[in-house]
Amino acid sequence: MKHLNYYLQGFGFNNVNDYVRSTFPVKGSNHRIAILGGVLGSLRMFLHDFAGMDIAVFVSFVVLIVAEFHTGVKVDRIKRKNKFQSRKAGRMIFKVGTYMLILVLLNSFAKGVDFPQINGFDVNPFQWLYYAVFITIVFQLFISWLENLSCLGYKESATIIGVLLKKFNKWFELDGSKNQEIDQQN
Repeated sequence: MKHLNYYLQGFGFNNVNDYVRSTFPVKGSNHRIAILGGVLGSLRMFLHDFAGMDIAVFVSFVVLIVAEFHTGVKVDRIKRKNKFQSRKAGRMIFKVGTYMLILVLLNSFAKGVDFPQINGFDVNPFQWLYYAVFITIVFQLFISWLENLSCLGYKESATIIGVLLKKFNKWFELDGSKNQEIDQQN
């Protein structure tokens, strides 16, 4: 905060409060509502325009990330008897930043590159790639969260993992079994 006040003083403001009162001249409790509205509107615009997500999707994404991280910390602390390390929080934040960077880049390509229509259908491989990467990230986080819950004793989550992996393996060969079957046939 000290550094921010220093920079604001360079622009002629006394501190953050002086800047906020001058920039958003709304009286009383409406002042906070106006600031909150501006922040949420800017966040919504960023998420939709740059990351390709609606705010509800982003909130769900964040809840999933926090749930996966929280249960992972509990598993580490309770089952493995390890103490919490702040480095793990940094790892999580870095992973989220990486995920968001990849999604923003793919969304930028999907929106910024025009592809011709084929038989009236839009063919945009970057949009397909965006959705494939997003689904992969969500799937990986969801499976990790369920694995953590399973380690914490929630037996239902192990059943759900088994069903999901069996179904997805039929579609995407997650365990490489189809490649093994082909190798055995040759």
